Amino acid sequence: MHPTLTTGRIVLDVAVILLAARAGGMLFERIGQPGVIGELVAGIALGPTLLGALPGDPSSALFPADATTVLRQIGQLGLVLFMFTVGWDLDLRLVRRRGTAAATVSAASTLLPFALGLALAVHLHETHDSVDGTPVPFWPFALFVGASLSLTAFPVLARILRETGLSQTRLGVLVLSAAAVDDIVGWSALAIALTALEAGGAWDYIRIFVETAVFVAVIALVVRPLLRVLLRSATPAREALVVPVALTGAYLTEAIGIHAAFGAFLTGAAMPRQDRDLALAEIRRRLSPVSALLVPIYFVTSGMMVDIPGLRKSDLADLALILATACAGKFVGAYTGARIARESVRDSAAIGVMMNTRGVIEIVLLTVGREQGLIDDRLFTLLALMAIFTTLLTSPLLRAIVPIVPARSSCANAS
Repeated sequence: MHPTLTTGRIVLDVAVILLAARAGGMLFERIGQPGVIGELVAGIALGPTLLGALPGDPSSALFPADATTVLRQIGQLGLVLFMFTVGWDLDLRLVRRRGTAAATVSAASTLLPFALGLALAVHLHETHDSVDGTPVPFWPFALFVGASLSLTAFPVLARILRETGLSQTRLGVLVLSAAAVDDIVGWSALAIALTALEAGGAWDYIRIFVETAVFVAVIALVVRPLLRVLLRSATPAREALVVPVALTGAYLTEAIGIHAAFGAFLTGAAMPRQDRDLALAEIRRRLSPVSALLVPIYFVTSGMMVDIPGLRKSDLADLALILATACAGKFVGAYTGARIARESVRDSAAIGVMMNTRGVIEIVLLTVGREQGLIDDRLFTLLALMAIFTTLLTSPLLRAIVPIVPARSSCANAS
């Protein structure tokens, strides 16, 4: 394709994606759902599931392979910024505030679905044991399935709690604390799975493990204190540090071999809390327009990878099994943990429903797994549908269990 035409096509594709993302987001917000799920569904509509199923395959004509490759690279930049802001917004003080109860809920809501995921992987691996002709070893595959079933979407859950007026309640703080720990555990499991997959031998595995440990130690012991000093100083250059720091962290973990998303997330977690500094809060606010442009591209292009017509008849039974395992594992685990923590029956049921929210963090995890060769396109589609379904269930079930006092104002699109 001619370079000028390629550039023009990319510009057109970005325009279509942003319009579709905005329309999908507004529609889902109107029905009381997170707007970012609407962005993902817009991507599904633009891909082979809907637009591509029409005569002549308009999806492939609108998004040719070379343009799609560039769009996904742009989306990867959006992913880095998204994971950086997720890490920056992740306030671990919540965990300390309700430490014992949060740890109990998190442990129960992680261990049970993770164990069920390992059992489910035994069945799924039989029909998804290779990606593009490359065999996928069982244990990295099983760890990935376990992580995908045990994850809770912290950003989307925070958005739902804000909109329902529960974010500052005792129940809301407990759930957010447990969800924060769940996300850390889930991403750690994915890191181990990717390490096992990427390692060509014992020495390579040790190298990745050691380099990752060194990276985490440097972030915690060097970068975090340094950022605290630099970003809370009065220097005008401090705003210019934020995005380069995020991109550098992403590059380093990509170079290690465990995906850029990890570095961006950990670097964001090392940032000083912006609620203590008005200037920092302003820097965080100025990232919003950049995220508003790039992040929808990531989620729409991720949605375009969902190929429902490409599923086999046998996959429908697997979808039902995945949904049942995911919902039962997360709800029963969280409910049991909440009861052990001496929460009431009603609050425990609400916690079980909220911890079943997987949302866009799940999509990020699935996309990483697909790109790294852990899962094939069919399993990506099945798990993505599970993520959408469990997220859509949260708000209506929560409203049926807990009296809701809607917040007077809500933030824009959830990360």
